[in-house]
Amino acid sequence: MIRPLLVSLAVWVLSTEMAAACSVCYGEAEGPMIDAARMGVYLLFGLVLAVQVAFVAFFVYLRKQARQAAGQESPTRC
Repeated sequence: MIRPLLVSLAVWVLSTEMAAACSVCYGEAEGPMIDAARMGVYLLFGLVLAVQVAFVAFFVYLRKQARQAAGQESPTRC
């Protein structure tokens, strides 16, 4: 049982060169593809932020409406 585990571990450790990234991903640290990927990440962050702001604004609106409704109902109870 230990021998197959050691063999698979040795194969995994000795074959790490094949697992390296391709020359497009691994090669350039700056370039148009990196800039485009960076802009895509910024766009996604912006979209997530916009959705979160919309949720907060919606709940603030609901809170304001609830307070207004509670204020209107209290004089009619008496």
